[in-house]
Amino acid sequence: MTRNHNSRHGQWVYLLASSADRPLPPPPEERHTMTNYKASWVNIPENDSEYDQYPDQSIEDWHKKRGLLGPF
Repeated sequence: MTRNHNSRHGQWVYLLASSADRPLPPPPEERHTMTNYKASWVNIPENDSEYDQYPDQSIEDWHKKRGLLGPF
């Protein structure tokens, strides 16, 4: 899988970072979504953000807030 689609933000298709063809900088923080469906053996680090479903903030807004929205 190389992309993700969220019906709440239907105008966007999100490239998964693991499918990028160039090095990416480390993220300033990590967010874990859809944790209602994670395997029981998956541990989420204590300081990471965790969401049972999708967060209210879009991926685009998350990047804008942190000055990380790159040129297109």
